[in-house]
Amino acid sequence: MSISAHRVILAFSMATALAASLPATGAQQRETFQFTGWSLDRVTLPADEGPAVSYYLSTPKAKAPLVLFVQGSGCTPPFSGLGTDQRSSAIFNWVPLAASGRYAVMAVDKPHQPAQQDGEAGSAAGCGDAFNRSYSYDTWLATLRRALRHALAQPEIDAGRVLVIGISEGGALAAGLARAVPEVGAVALSGTSGTTQLYDFVARIHQGSGSDADKARELAALDTTVAAILADPSSGSKFAWGHPYRRWSSFFAQSAGDNLLQSKARVYIATGMQDASTPTLSTEVMAAQLRGQGRDVTMRRVPTANHDLVPAGGGYEQVQAEYDAIMRWFERG
Repeated sequence: MSISAHRVILAFSMATALAASLPATGAQQRETFQFTGWSLDRVTLPADEGPAVSYYLSTPKAKAPLVLFVQGSGCTPPFSGLGTDQRSSAIFNWVPLAASGRYAVMAVDKPHQPAQQDGEAGSAAGCGDAFNRSYSYDTWLATLRRALRHALAQPEIDAGRVLVIGISEGGALAAGLARAVPEVGAVALSGTSGTTQLYDFVARIHQGSGSDADKARELAALDTTVAAILADPSSGSKFAWGHPYRRWSSFFAQSAGDNLLQSKARVYIATGMQDASTPTLSTEVMAAQLRGQGRDVTMRRVPTANHDLVPAGGGYEQVQAEYDAIMRWFERG
């Protein structure tokens, strides 16, 4: 089963209470959701030259490292049903990590994200006009940066121990955050483009099984679509490959490897060797680029695994083992 293709349902433990502190409109808002043995806050920062910023932060047992998960593409909310009996998380490993109490675990809502995505997960279908008109690498990075800066000022956070885990598209943002926020000392990437997403399209065609003539036709078609995107790069209504031109043009301009080179973070890269979404060659280029500059890089290649690190014939227990390895790596640092 693909984790990205199907919403990951991780049931919360039984809730014991719900406390909310909601100041007047325009001020910071904080809602606290109590569960058995742990709690999480939903913090909403007022609009500041853009939409309000909403993020989630679990409460650790003592002052603790911060672990920020950055989700993949689309507009599926990190959580649904908070305050009800139908609570769930769409981010793998968020809940068990938070419930352990060893970390302050964080996630952020995307700008103009709907209460639920009605279309195909991972695409912009069903995300709504407001989301598609505004969503880009730059707006998402600004949102994440503001939320992270606010969270780092909280007394329960050890700002000297910060890990950002980027999942698929979220890896590009994790790399950008490491460049923009010096406190990010560790980055873990799963199923992430290592160069630019335009390179990924080209690499996927070259790695295909067709003839040179077939590949030439595919590359020509790709060039035509890219030219259309770059001719109207701010469009939130024209679509290609399930996303607006605005989204594609902004991500085409970003390289995770280049951004990580401009950071001080040590890096963990996990890639499924049968990833059909992000070419493993793209990930290998990033690893080689970083290692060539003497950076601290750990590379985990998962045999037979897909984009979500699920091996052939495997299940979530194997994926859990990969995420556990990330946390052990972080702790050793």
